[in-house]
This record gives sequence, structure tokens and C-alpha cells, in this order.
Amino acid sequence: EEEEEEEEEVEGELLLLSDKWDEFNRTAFKYEDVDYAATAMGAPSISGECRIVLGEPFVIMEKAPQNSRRIFAGIDIPASVEMVWNVMTDYENLQKVVPNMLANEVLDLFTGKEKKGRRTDSTSVGGTRSDADRTEAASRRRKGSLLRQTGGIKVMGLTISSTMTLEVREWPAGLPEFAHSPTDGTDGSGGGEDGRESERYVFARPFTVPSLPHKDISMQNVEGDRSDFRMYQGVWRMQPLPGCAPEGEGATRLAYAVDVAPLPYLPVALVQGRIA
Repeated sequence: EEEEEEEEEVEGELLLLSDKWDEFNRTAFKYEDVDYAATAMGAPSISGECRIVLGEPFVIMEKAPQNSRRIFAGIDIPASVEMVWNVMTDYENLQKVVPNMLANEVLDLFTGKEKKGRRTDSTSVGGTRSDADRTEAASRRRKGSLLRQTGGIKVMGLTISSTMTLEVREWPAGLPEFAHSPTDGTDGSGGGEDGRESERYVFARPFTVPSLPHKDISMQNVEGDRSDFRMYQGVWRMQPLPGCAPEGEGATRLAYAVDVAPLPYLPVALVQGRIA
């Protein structure tokens, strides 16, 4: 009964996120209505024709314990959130749009009706599930895919490849607040997690504008799978940019935050630049 109450609470939080999208869609936001300076990524650059000016991707790397890095990146692009979402959830063709991906295989498609969480390392206290447990349980009710991917990097002219199995989940109204670390800043703009140890189902927060809604796609390597990474976990975040495109068109901030923890024999400094 207590677990059912927790699940109802989670669904309630997700409904609130959906309401934020509904309110956004009902409101004709202008560029000046949005506090674009509220994130380290800063305001979008637009031309006199009210079009996004493509620039260099914004990248920040933070150190984490145990041969790990936390990487934040983002770019503003002249496409609607729906268009970007459709590309990112076209799992069969991700190798066509994701840099450094050598192979991509869809092993399974999730319907969002899987069994409840399977965590065996529960950090529950006093019978109450941890936020990580709640996030995992909520993810089982999200659509997504199980992917087997191979990425490659070039080092001194040689290509070094690594294969891993990723669990990908779709959050059309965004991840719930409890899915993020409470130490990553209180304004919701992302970053500020330097030194925090990586934990499964505790996602770093990408750089976005806190007042605007967003869509998320979470990803993490499958525990027990043979891979060069102890942990690879992150979030792709898509956010509309009002006032940054001509009428009838769209603009999107595409950002991601990822925890990267290679096994000890693979120095993180070797792979961090390519992942960013």
C-alpha cells in the first residue's frame, strides 16, 4: 500500500510537468519574456530576422571521484522540439546523427509497462525508498529502447572502440525533480556538481532555462554488461526557445549532461573530449 502511494505521488509530479507544457502552449511567449541569462549557457544568439545563429557547442567538464567526469554540453538549433525529439527517438537510425558512433543495434523496445524496479542495492531508510529507487521505478513506466552501441575515438591515428548496452527511457514532460542530485544547484539551470560521486538513477542536470518546459531522454549502461565503462549515465534535454524563430518555425536548445566513469585501465582524460 505504501509503495502504491509513492507511485501515485510520482505520477502526480509527472502530471505537474505536463501542466507546465500545457501552460507554455497556451501562452504566446516573446523573447523578452524569458530570462535567458538564468543559465550558464547564456542567451541564444539570433539574427535580425529572428533566427538562431548557430555557434560553437557550449561545453563544461567537472571532475568526479574514481576516474570519472561529469560533462555538460549544449547547442541552440533552428528546429522545433518535436522535430528534435523525433530524431532522437528514431533508435534504428541514431548512428546517422550521433558523432563517433560506429554501430547501433536495437535489442528491445520498451512499452512503459515493465515490472517495478529491480534494484538490489536499495538505499531505503526507515522503509521509505530513496529518490534513486523512485526514479528507477518511474523509468519502468516510460517508453524507450535497449541499445547495443559501439563508439570510436582516434588516438595518435589509431581508432579505439568501445561497446556497451544502454537502457534509454523517454520523459516527454521532463524528468521529475527527485531524479536530479539536490547538490546541483537550486535554480534548476544545471551544473554545479563538481566532486559529487556518480550514482545510478541520480542524473546530472543539463544546462537549460528553468522557467521553460523541456523533454528528456535518459540513458545509462546496463549493470553487469561487458563494457569499458563502470558507469555511463546521462540525459538529453530538449527545450523550446520562444522568440528565436520566425512565426510558424521553431528553435530548440539541445543539451545533455553525462556521468562518465571508465574502468581503471582506460584513463578518463583519453575519452572525455570525444564524449563532449
